[in-house]
Amino acid sequence: MPQIERLVVEALTEYASPVAAQNIMNRALRRAGVNPDAMGPEAWVRFVRGPLLAELQQVFPIQEPTGALRRVLRGLEEAAAARPQPAATPAPTAPGDRNTLILPRREFDLGRADAREGLVNELAREEGVSGVLLQGPSYQEARLPGVEDLAPILGVVHSLLQKQKPYKLFYSVFQEGQVLVRPLGPALVALVAKREANLGRLLHVLNSYEAKGGQP
Repeated sequence: MPQIERLVVEALTEYASPVAAQNIMNRALRRAGVNPDAMGPEAWVRFVRGPLLAELQQVFPIQEPTGALRRVLRGLEEAAAARPQPAATPAPTAPGDRNTLILPRREFDLGRADAREGLVNELAREEGVSGVLLQGPSYQEARLPGVEDLAPILGVVHSLLQKQKPYKLFYSVFQEGQVLVRPLGPALVALVAKREANLGRLLHVLNSYEAKGGQP
């Protein structure tokens, strides 16, 4: 793997797990139709600002590169300005079906059992979802087979991410599919989905929820 590609993938781990970050990179490279071995700093700048950012925006609610990715991009821009060199140009990407979904913000009183049950039942009906977990200070709601087995692991992931810094979303892939975890008030809500599930749709749905209440 080229050094620049490795740096960009490492920066992407701020958004997703290492495996998911590499998958995002591979999809962006494939859709752009470029060879990372032939790309210099200028080409990488165009790639990050174009195809890679477009790929990220299908999964995460961002407008510009942030954090480590922004620092890597700044270094590439400085290198390109200092030593201009011919480089492969990424092919323009088709806009594709971004399926922009606008959902109203919806509040759920997590202190009420019926509200918690309604939330997990609603998520369980989403296409491609194979498991739903809502875990709070003194309650746990799970739907669909197998998600109970992941509950302890997802609880640990949530706790670690909250201790390091507040997070908006954790996304990872595994052999059977993919998982999304986000904080919701004092709770965590997690979706286990099939590999072919529409991540953009699931992300929009998760982000439409707001919590009120909490401890019953």
